[in-house]
Amino acid sequence: MSSALENPKSHVEQGYDLVADKYLAWSGPRPTTTRMNYIADLVTKLPPGASVLELGCGAGVPATQTLISHGLAVTGNDISASQIELARQHIPSATLIHGDMLTLSFEPETFDAVLGFYSIFHLPKEEQALMIEKIKGWLKPRGWFLANFQFEEGDVTREGWFQPGVTMFSSGRGVEGTRDLFRKDVLGFTLVIDEVDVEKVGRFEERFHWIMAQKD
Repeated sequence: MSSALENPKSHVEQGYDLVADKYLAWSGPRPTTTRMNYIADLVTKLPPGASVLELGCGAGVPATQTLISHGLAVTGNDISASQIELARQHIPSATLIHGDMLTLSFEPETFDAVLGFYSIFHLPKEEQALMIEKIKGWLKPRGWFLANFQFEEGDVTREGWFQPGVTMFSSGRGVEGTRDLFRKDVLGFTLVIDEVDVEKVGRFEERFHWIMAQKD
C-alpha cells in the first residue's frame, strides 16, 4: 500500500528489530535466490581477499556467510541493532557497524565492492542518489557495485509486515529512474547487469530491479 509516512527510516529500524528472529527464519533457509546467483558471479570478478562493504547485512545469513567463505574481508552495516546482534553470532569475523547507511563514513577508495541486498530501497527515493554517490567514492577504481532496487516508483508502506503492529517502508524511482542513477555521464559507472527479476516466495511473487555496475 502506498502512502506518506512520517520518519520512514524509524519504521524500518523498528520493524527489523521487532521481527529479527522471524525474518532470519524466513530468509536464512533460501540459498537459491537471485541474490546468491549474483554473488556467485561477483566473487569471480574480485581479487583474493577483496574488501567488501555490505549495506543492510541483516543477520548475515546466507549472503554474508557466503562472501566470507570466499575469503573476502567483509564490513557489514545494518540500521537494526537486533539484526547486528544476530550478525555477531553468525558472522563473527566480519566488521559490523550499526546505523543508517547514509551516515557511514569511509576513506575514499576503501572497498573493492559494495553490496546492497534488499536494503537501499528502504531509503527514501530522494536519498538514494546521495547513497550511490557516496558508494562511488568508497569504491576503488574499477570496483564493483551490486544491489537490487524497488521495481515500483514511489513510496510503499506495508502494515502488518511479518507480524501485527509492524509497518515497513520502501521507496523507488522506478526502473528508468534507477537506471538514470548509473548513466556514465552522471555518476561514473558502467552498467554490467541491468534487469528486472521475479522471485517466487511461497505463493507470492516479488519483482526487483537488479543492478551490477563497475566504477569507471
